Amino acid sequence: MGKDYYAILGVSKDADEDTLKKAYRKLAVKWHPDKNRDKIEEATAKFKEVGEAYDVLSDKQKREIYDRYGEEGLKMGGPPPSADGGGAGFPGFGTGGDGGGGGAGYSFNEDQAQRIFEELFGGGLGGFGSSRGGGGMGGNPRVHTFGSGAPGGGGGGGGFGSMFGGAGEDENPFFGGGGRFGGFGGQQQQRPRTIEVPLKLTLKELYTGTTKKLKVTRRVFNKATNKLEDKEEIITINVQPGWKDGTRITFAGKGDELPGQPPQDLVFVVRQVPDDRFQREGDDLIAHVRIRLPDALSEGKIDIPHLDGRILRVPLKEVVTPGYVRVVKNEGMPKSKAPGQKGDLRIVFDVAFPKKQLNSTEKDVLEDFLRDKW
Repeated sequence: MGKDYYAILGVSKDADEDTLKKAYRKLAVKWHPDKNRDKIEEATAKFKEVGEAYDVLSDKQKREIYDRYGEEGLKMGGPPPSADGGGAGFPGFGTGGDGGGGGAGYSFNEDQAQRIFEELFGGGLGGFGSSRGGGGMGGNPRVHTFGSGAPGGGGGGGGFGSMFGGAGEDENPFFGGGGRFGGFGGQQQQRPRTIEVPLKLTLKELYTGTTKKLKVTRRVFNKATNKLEDKEEIITINVQPGWKDGTRITFAGKGDELPGQPPQDLVFVVRQVPDDRFQREGDDLIAHVRIRLPDALSEGKIDIPHLDGRILRVPLKEVVTPGYVRVVKNEGMPKSKAPGQKGDLRIVFDVAFPKKQLNSTEKDVLEDFLRDKW
């Protein structure tokens, strides 16, 4: 009879759909290759075996054939010749899967095992990442910051972990649509899927521009061995001054390469790291500045360290009231679509008042002093 699919899943022969799913989920998580990097070959084989068992037992037609004729009959596309003297195969069981017989039989591979996993978990399994395509359960390539440098001191701030488990703000449906491959038919051709990875950048890096070198580990299909293998590659991203949160940088064909499909596109999505001095609104920068009451009432100046290291000396020639906004033209973010132009810097003032009230004498003195200032 060959493989005992019931024993592989640890279920009885009358197991219903819910029981099969529960058993499969538990074993698939246990043996997923990306959770067992120290014993990858054993885990891959077990993971595939569990997927095959579920694929057969969860399909009414396959399960019926398996129960009657075992693994041999299932994979021959019909009963063994000795079973009915003809071995003509089963209607609908063959390369097309839509009828007509044909005897191509049932086969199962690593890619189908992964697709079943993705279909059942729906992209939402936490706890460990995946180097395979799609997002959701960490289906992004493993990405490491390899090195960076920036004009005017921009560098740093890449901040990638060893793997993006869950893709941060960019959650995508697991494998982005399309069902798993059916065991009774050939692989259905699908559009290249897109893998999205957040590219974390500081506001300083987005102001000055920078260069990011990232080491990407992706899966490629080795035709010689008929296996998926890890491949490392260095990708360089030239961050342009003025890029906004959400800017997408696409590297065509640099994602995972699965059998029978075009390579996936790898897309980095800019995610700005919060800045402790500035906020960004479009192409404008906003700085909150706190000054003392005497400074708010007198002519003077304030110094603001800018993102590129310059010190902006802003003169104050009018009374500064709480919430007063001073606009400094052309000192905001560079406009990526209009080289040489910038937005504005908006300085929002907060006036610090004395913590203690004035006594009557101090009040009279202040009123006399300010009498002609109102």
